[in-house]
Amino acid sequence: MPATVQTRDPRWVGQGIPRVDAEDKVRGRAQYVDDLLVPNGWHGHVVRAPVPHGLLRGLTPDPAFDWSRVVVVTAKDIPGPNCIVSHDRSMPVIASDEFLYAGEPVALIAAPTLRLAREAAEHLRIDFEERPAILTLHEVADQFKHNDPALVKLCGQTIRKGDAEAALARAHKVVEAEYTAGHQEQLYIEPQGLVAEPTGDGGVFIYGSMQCPYFIVHELCEALALPPEKIRVKQAAVGGAFGGKEEFPTWLAGYVALLALKAKRPVKIVYDRHQDILYTTKRHPVWSRYRTGLNRDGTIAAIAVDFLLDGGAYLTLSDVVMYRGILHAAMGYRCDHVFVNGLVARTNTVPSGAFRGFGAPQAIWGLESHVDAMAAAAGMTPHEFRLKNCLVQGDTTPTGQVLKWSVGSPAVLEKSLERCRFDEQWKKCSRGKPGAKSWYGIGVSFFAHGAAFTGDGEARIKARAAMDLDWLAPGRPGGIVRVSSTEMGQGALTVLSQLAADGLGLDLSRVSCPFPDTALVPNSGPTVASRTTMVVGSCVYGAAGKLKKALEQFAGKPIASGKEFDEIASAYLNKHGRLRVEHLFVLPPGTQWDQKTFRGDSYPGYSWGCNVAEVEVDPRTLGIRVKKITAFYDIGKVVNPVLAKGQIEGGLVQALGYSVMEKIGIDRKGRFDASRMQTYIIPTMQDIPEMDLDFVEFPFDHAPPGAKGVGELPMDGLAPAIANAIEAATGLRMRDLPITPEKLYEHSQKNLGR
Repeated sequence: MPATVQTRDPRWVGQGIPRVDAEDKVRGRAQYVDDLLVPNGWHGHVVRAPVPHGLLRGLTPDPAFDWSRVVVVTAKDIPGPNCIVSHDRSMPVIASDEFLYAGEPVALIAAPTLRLAREAAEHLRIDFEERPAILTLHEVADQFKHNDPALVKLCGQTIRKGDAEAALARAHKVVEAEYTAGHQEQLYIEPQGLVAEPTGDGGVFIYGSMQCPYFIVHELCEALALPPEKIRVKQAAVGGAFGGKEEFPTWLAGYVALLALKAKRPVKIVYDRHQDILYTTKRHPVWSRYRTGLNRDGTIAAIAVDFLLDGGAYLTLSDVVMYRGILHAAMGYRCDHVFVNGLVARTNTVPSGAFRGFGAPQAIWGLESHVDAMAAAAGMTPHEFRLKNCLVQGDTTPTGQVLKWSVGSPAVLEKSLERCRFDEQWKKCSRGKPGAKSWYGIGVSFFAHGAAFTGDGEARIKARAAMDLDWLAPGRPGGIVRVSSTEMGQGALTVLSQLAADGLGLDLSRVSCPFPDTALVPNSGPTVASRTTMVVGSCVYGAAGKLKKALEQFAGKPIASGKEFDEIASAYLNKHGRLRVEHLFVLPPGTQWDQKTFRGDSYPGYSWGCNVAEVEVDPRTLGIRVKKITAFYDIGKVVNPVLAKGQIEGGLVQALGYSVMEKIGIDRKGRFDASRMQTYIIPTMQDIPEMDLDFVEFPFDHAPPGAKGVGELPMDGLAPAIANAIEAATGLRMRDLPITPEKLYEHSQKNLGR
């Protein structure tokens, strides 16, 4: 049965209220970074490496150009160590001796106009010696499979449970296969953009489009040789991110900050779409190899996985992308013997980075495709095999974590199968039947997604939220939410406002949730990892309850109405001024994690999902049409069902693109070959299938009012569900994303021996 959560008579939680930022956006009042006027501001431009790998011999300015009209910054101008402090210190702010990808910054230029800045860049000659480059996932996967010592390993990690090799040797059947997927571009509606202004105390004020304000503070303070309190960061309205504005804004902040400090004036950089696609992070390409053993009764004897990510030129945060990937590579199924070998390899390409799902979609793509192969080997249908082997409450994960609470399995699987009449539809699949006008197929995937940070992440961050009692308007007191979590279009401001209003027992109009400013908010952690509503929202809810309690103690009586709140809050503010209270997120009792061995409780909780995809394939053109998606999700307590459903729908469309459309490669110059919206194809309204979506609620007791993550979950499972449906329609098993008609044709010809 679903767990219950005690709340204080919620009024707003559970309501599908309109977004609190909707009117500003609809009326054009929302100010995105390129809308902001920057008095006396200059424009910045990045001078970039021309080839994917080279030794930088020097930069030669053309003496015919008037350099007094511009400001130039090179690595020599960086006041501190030339590195961005991410998960290591390997990536420079500006290349000095060597560059490792085409487009890596070698100099920065600021000028009164963007045209002049670009003109100056054309007069700066880059002297370099080109070196050999590795450019593709295929190359590093071959190096890995052949144990080539030339493979550059950026990081690695394994998971061990039992003895997978011994169990494989004993297994009744062994099933092996490899799965690959390429880059995916976030393609947020607003490109990257930031402004930096020098401050009177020798510091810098950075504002613009970002996900994680405190990342910029902590990752740049060494290079800028400034204490954290002298780097102020504020979010402007953000036109989408999907992970693409997690780590990259730190790089861009370094560029504008260095230019602003040297020019002694504000500097703005806003990328155009072509620059944004060419020079920003993408989803990590993946190669995975599964070897699985089956017992005679159709249970899983062993799972052994090699999981290789193409990290690009520098590590940045690829280690934690890989960690989440390997934690999901065998997740969801009962198995006593598991081995997962995770690795991030270097290529001479733009560093790969955060993208919705953060390694889990790559892992679940391989796993859920392979589960169909295991089902076939066991002589079972895909849904029967999943129902027989899926984890349920009380089972243990590959890291040894016992699923004690809030487990939406097998409910999401059972309800999805029932809703779409899977057993009935499965019998109608075409399987490449000759002479048919169209081929029909149905496929299923089942998955979990770890909510909040991986491993010891939440214990290290110690997320906090604050609530301020202050005047919202003259004579009108209210609560102000103070968190570093950002609104990127996902509805965070609305959900946090709902939680604050319920915690205070007030109308929503008495709560304000402004954009974060590091000068005003505690560090709640970054807006990533499906943690905002679950972790930060719980902190907001707790802080709001503390604020209400403090006012009741001041008044010596309970606050029973909004009118009483006004009277008591006004009296407090007139006597004492602003009141701030904070609340700290605490992990469930008994949580244990060993970061070295990857044993223990890898996440405080899990969201669960099931996707069923129905497809039609044209036998003549092999054109693929995804007709319908049926899905159930467990995201704990659903705080705002309208926004949650919107997140699911948007994520499924993004996953649809990943599955069958979004193709981007690397040319021999080391650049992305689909670098404009004319060439990078994403789903349109005409491609979106019918969606039948619903929720089951298994609230998470340890973070009242019980929400879990929703943002990444819809990205996880659609690709394998579609691939499984395509096999049911055509008889062809596709193991490389995206699945296109051209790939289907090539595979069909191989099957015919041509």
